[in-house]
Amino acid sequence: MGKGNVADLPRFALRDPNALLLQGPDGRFSDAALEAGVASARRGRGGALVDLNGDGLLDMVTVNRWDRAEVWRNVGGGSAEAPKPLGNWLSVRLQSAGGNVHGVGAWIEVRTGERVQRREVTIGGGHAGGQLGWNHFGIGANDAAEVRVLWPGGKTGPWQRHPANGVIVVGGD
Repeated sequence: MGKGNVADLPRFALRDPNALLLQGPDGRFSDAALEAGVASARRGRGGALVDLNGDGLLDMVTVNRWDRAEVWRNVGGGSAEAPKPLGNWLSVRLQSAGGNVHGVGAWIEVRTGERVQRREVTIGGGHAGGQLGWNHFGIGANDAAEVRVLWPGGKTGPWQRHPANGVIVVGGD
């Protein structure tokens, strides 16, 4: 995502555009930043992929050094006037009692048929790129998915079925 030469360091690329890595069906990643129009050559220092307007499409925010932040709206396969979803989705947020209210260290699992997606809830992990918010899962053509949480203390929540294209909050101890 957001990257670039930190200063005018001649041993490194002076114009190093953002990257947007997309995973293909075979599990391999390819850079689609140029095609998506997000290959800015500003000195990106961090960023986030987040659904800013609740349409299920992940938008991109890049924090730049010595320049303004950049925000790109994802319109999927459509246009600004008529965005086109890329498939069904769920956004999950954790809410827990006690000091770890966001469940940092938990694992969220989303199951559709035989496929299980797993994501660890973390914070930080990049220069000016730390974020804590909704965890977005693409679920393709499925009209629902099952969600459960493996909490940091070792408790595993039950599988719960949720309809596609919405946000859910999962509570825990």
